Amino acid sequence: MRRVNPFKPTAGMNPPELIGRDMILDDFAEALENGSGAPDRLLRVSGMRGVGKTVLLNALGDIARSRGMTVVDVASNPGFCERILHSLEGRRKVESLTIAPSILGVSLGSAELTAPSTELGEAMLAASRRGGLLVTLDEVQDARTDELRVLGNEIQLLIRQGANVAFAFAGLPAAIDGVVGIEALTFLQRARHVGLARLGADEVEASYEETIRHSGGSASPGVPRLLAAAAAGYPFMVQLVGYYTWQASARRGSSVIEPEDACRGIAVARKSFDGMVIEPALRRLPQRQIEYLLAMAACEGEVVSSSEVAAHMGRTVREVGSYRKRLIDAAIIEQAGYGRAAFAIPYMRDYLRERRDELRPAD
Repeated sequence: MRRVNPFKPTAGMNPPELIGRDMILDDFAEALENGSGAPDRLLRVSGMRGVGKTVLLNALGDIARSRGMTVVDVASNPGFCERILHSLEGRRKVESLTIAPSILGVSLGSAELTAPSTELGEAMLAASRRGGLLVTLDEVQDARTDELRVLGNEIQLLIRQGANVAFAFAGLPAAIDGVVGIEALTFLQRARHVGLARLGADEVEASYEETIRHSGGSASPGVPRLLAAAAAGYPFMVQLVGYYTWQASARRGSSVIEPEDACRGIAVARKSFDGMVIEPALRRLPQRQIEYLLAMAACEGEVVSSSEVAAHMGRTVREVGSYRKRLIDAAIIEQAGYGRAAFAIPYMRDYLRERRDELRPAD
C-alpha cells in the first residue's frame, strides 16, 4: 500500500508538526482557559515570507475550535470586514450593505455604506456569547487603514466589555509595526508580539526524523541532516524538501529514504522554491530595486555593507538608501547590523547570480 506523503508544501497548509512553536500555542491555549483579559488572547505575529505565519494562525484557530469558539480567518485584501460579517451571519443576505469601495459605514472611496458601523460589532458580540470568538487576519501589509480601524475599534470595544474574544494578526515586520502605530489602533501595541524567525538546524533535523518515522518510513544515517541543511531553517522549504524527497523514495517503491532520494528531492525543491517564492517576490519589484539586489549578490559574503552595494552600482550610499529601505520593508532583505544587510529569503543570492544577465536591464 502506498504511504501518504506527510509533508505539505502548500502556502498556509498545516505541516505535520509546528516546529519550535509549542510555547506560543501553549500560552494561547492557557489564555483561552483563563478567560477575558488574558494577554495572550491578543497576538501580533511578524516574520519574513514563508516562516510559517499563516500556519501558526491556522494552529491558533484549531485550538480555539477545540474549545467551542467560533473562528473567522480572513486575509487582509480589501473587503475583509464585510467577509467577517458575512461569515458570522452565515449565508443571510445583508440587505443594507453595498459593495466596496466602502465598508460598514466607513468610506474607502466616494461611496458610503448605509449600514451602521456597529453591525459588525453586534455580530462579533453575539458570536462571543455563543462560546467565544477568534478572528485571525493574515497578510496585514495588504490591509486598508480604514478597514483596520473599523475592525480594531470593534475588537477594542469587545475587550473593554469583557467579551470572550481573541484576535491574532500577522504580516511582514514593517507592516506589523505600521499597524500598531495607526492612530486609534495604538491599543494593539499591547498585543503580545510573536516574531517568527528561521528554525534551528538541530530542531529541523529532529523534525524530519520524527515525521518520517511516524509516517511509516525510515531514513538512512545522515539523510535528515542533509535535508535540514538544504531547508536552511525556512519552514516552507522544510516542507518542500521533505515532500520531494519522500516522493523520490516512494517512486522507487522503498520505505527507506536513501541519500540519492535526498539529492533528487533537494534539487526539485530548489527549483520549486524559485518558482513559488523567489520569482513572485522579484516580479513585484521595480527595476532599480532589482539592480540593488544584483549588486548585493555580486558582493562577497552573506552579509554586505551598504557602501559595498553602492560601489557595485556606481552610486553613493545616499543615492541607493531608499532602495535598501524599501527592500527591507518588503522583507526581501534584512538588516544585519548598522549599515549592513543580508538576503531574507534563502537561495535568493544564488538565484540572482545565476540569472544576472536576464535580470539586468537591456542596454
